[in-house]
Amino acid sequence: MPKRNLNPNLVISYHRMRQSIGWLGLSLPFILLAGNYMINHYNLFNNETLMMTQCNTYTAGSSFKPSISHYYYTTVGELFTGTLCAVALFLFSYRGYPQRDEEIIPSDSFMTNLAGFCALGVALFPTSANNCLSDNVRTYISSETMGYVHYIFAGFFFITLSLISIFNFRRTAKVADFGKMPSHNFYKYCGITMLVCIAIILIYSVWLEESYPQLQAYNITFVLETIALLAFGLSWLKKGRIDSN
Repeated sequence: MPKRNLNPNLVISYHRMRQSIGWLGLSLPFILLAGNYMINHYNLFNNETLMMTQCNTYTAGSSFKPSISHYYYTTVGELFTGTLCAVALFLFSYRGYPQRDEEIIPSDSFMTNLAGFCALGVALFPTSANNCLSDNVRTYISSETMGYVHYIFAGFFFITLSLISIFNFRRTAKVADFGKMPSHNFYKYCGITMLVCIAIILIYSVWLEESYPQLQAYNITFVLETIALLAFGLSWLKKGRIDSN
């Protein structure tokens, strides 16, 4: 964590790093949904002025996918993987508070490195899909085993982010002030929101999705992932304020 006697420009850059992480997480689901919709709505993949291809005519599917990870296979797949890699890079660069002798909470850098590693795993190991995606533009098709690897990385990614909000973000220069600042309840609630969303996704995926197939029309996983990313993004934006603790 930058000390108060450091160059103010360094402190500002550090807060901007937090804000960048927050904006990337906050905007990811909306960029993917809007980008895929625009390409499909205006039929850009079949526009010979913009794209030359010897392949068959591209047939657009629904722009609203079952989960955020399904956008890997769509026209905005590069945005999905690129944003996750950018988030991972920022997380790897983050330092924050070290672990102090009287604390059991791991250092901020350890937690953000773990989250960054999981973000790369989510990007590199695509999700699997029970149904064929008619607008799949990827030559690589994930297997069921690869999908399980993706789910593990995604689960640990959100769990780690939630723990960062609940514990690491509530650290202060004085150990005794943990959780006592006005902003600390906000971080805690953001972390709890992420955990609740992950728990509901797990319950839905394991017990409800096959038993109640009519629920698939509501893309519940996408909605819950979006809520979790909103909580993630807002917590980092709050932490990135220049006057934050």
